[in-house]
Amino acid sequence: MLILQSANKVYIMSKLLLFIISIFACVNVEASIRVITIGDSTTETWGKNWYPCMGWGAVFQHFFDKDKVIVDNRAVGGTSTKTFYNEFWNDVIADINSGDYLFISFGANDSNTYSLGYTTTGEFIEYIGIFCNAAREKGAIPVLLSTINRNWWYDTIIKSSYGMHPQAMKNAAEKYNTPFFDLYNFGLKLSNEVGPEYNTYYRHNNYHPNEYKGYPDGKEDGVHLQESGAIDYARYIVEEIENSTDERLKTLADATKPRYHVVIDADDESRMTSITRSATFPEGINVTMKSYGITEYDKCIWSNYKGEIVSTNSLFIYVMQDHDEHFTAIYDHSPAVKNVSSDYLTVLPDGIMFADDETHTIHIYSLNGALVSSASSKHEFPLNLPSGTYILTLDKARSVKITIK
Repeated sequence: MLILQSANKVYIMSKLLLFIISIFACVNVEASIRVITIGDSTTETWGKNWYPCMGWGAVFQHFFDKDKVIVDNRAVGGTSTKTFYNEFWNDVIADINSGDYLFISFGANDSNTYSLGYTTTGEFIEYIGIFCNAAREKGAIPVLLSTINRNWWYDTIIKSSYGMHPQAMKNAAEKYNTPFFDLYNFGLKLSNEVGPEYNTYYRHNNYHPNEYKGYPDGKEDGVHLQESGAIDYARYIVEEIENSTDERLKTLADATKPRYHVVIDADDESRMTSITRSATFPEGINVTMKSYGITEYDKCIWSNYKGEIVSTNSLFIYVMQDHDEHFTAIYDHSPAVKNVSSDYLTVLPDGIMFADDETHTIHIYSLNGALVSSASSKHEFPLNLPSGTYILTLDKARSVKITIK
């Protein structure tokens, strides 16, 4: 009888413990903040078949700790405030909870006078008001973002686009007292800074033939973004959140992930017309690197800071890790890049002997990437190094790990 009572107590305590754990588990799930994004194709996630075309909402999650913030992208391509309200808004508002954020970005299709979704700026502001007020009634926080600019140039100066609707979004933010992020003017400024070629082929949805598998014939699209451009806008929004004094955004600011520097350069800038910009990126996001040569035959390969070849393709996608990185586009290389081998050089206790009769550029790095020594040498290179393991780089295109005892 005592054994049975003891067993019952253990059973009851186990059930109680599981109940308590389940409560905490539920609290933990509910503690995640949701950011619901609504807008058009410049915010939309798109699909894999369209890669790398995507809206900024598709990459926004990467900038937040997913245990604290969940981004739920509900943007739908081709919609204006009017058509989104008529076709999709009921499902969105039914799913909004207290404590959620509602990020709202429209304007491109609202400004199209030939579209069924066209709205005057007055109508546009009224629809924005409907979204904001309904979200607040459910305890959510609305945030407004102007539409992105088009890739539309007059010589080397970017043209304005979408009429007065970008300004109307700012006016709506003032009228409804919401946080506001000016994607439009950020995009105009950045477009002018980087110029037509970069804005076209690195930020917007334009590709050369066979650059991407999904676009064998290339692509010309001045409206939508490719992944790198989407990241530019997402990074800008997060930086604005972090720098904001608006208390309504503090919870989001406290949930952003660290970002790491990626430095990108080329070994011979005279051989190229453009190259991916150096920037900061959160862990897990794609960093697309490419560099266009002055002719179609000027193709680059890529090396990391140790001089190791990481890609023999001119288009290189690196998944960001939790540390800074440095990549170099190498134009000055032979068609067949080879690794250093024992029949190419000999590592002696006090130096290196080369088997050919060429002059080589030598860099020696510690394993943490610090430059230890560098020189140009034809037949022999004295090491004069303390004991340890190093990365020896020849001509920026060949590398080997060496150990000095």
